[in-house]
Amino acid sequence: MARFLTRRYVAVTGAEAIRLAGLDGTPWAEIRHDEDVQLLHREEWWAWWSDGQLTTAISLPSSLCPQSLAPDAVALISEVFESYATAPQCGWETLARVEQVLSRERQPQPESAGVYQWVTLEVLTVRFTDGSEGVLHCWYGGHDEGFECQIEQV
Repeated sequence: MARFLTRRYVAVTGAEAIRLAGLDGTPWAEIRHDEDVQLLHREEWWAWWSDGQLTTAISLPSSLCPQSLAPDAVALISEVFESYATAPQCGWETLARVEQVLSRERQPQPESAGVYQWVTLEVLTVRFTDGSEGVLHCWYGGHDEGFECQIEQV
C-alpha cells in the first residue's frame, strides 16, 4: 500500500493526494510518499502504520479500518494524540507495543516538574506484546484550551 502525506492529510492514492494537497496548500514536491507501508490500525482521528508512523486518519477511506493494536495501547495513544503533546516522550512505538495496563496508581501532585506545572501523575505498570513488563509515567497538565498528556518510560 502507498501512503502520501500532505501538510494535514494522508492518502493512499496519488490522485487523492493531489486533491488533498490542493485543500491544504501543499506543493506537489513537498508531499511525502512511501510506497510500501501497511495500515495496521485506524481510529477515528489517527492511524498507525507498519513503519512506526502515526498519522491523522481524517482523510482515509472508511473502508480501511484494521484494528491490530490492543485496547490499552489505543487508549494511551489516543490520550497523547488528542492532547497538546506532539508525541509521547517514550515514542509512539512504545505505546503501540502495550498489550495491557496491569496497574494504574495516581501519585500526589508534585511541587513542580521543571517548566510544566503538572496536575496529575499516574504510574502505569504495563505488559508489552513481547510479554515483558515495564513502567510508564503519565503526566497530565491542564491548559486554558485543553490539556497535555506526556508519557515517559521509566
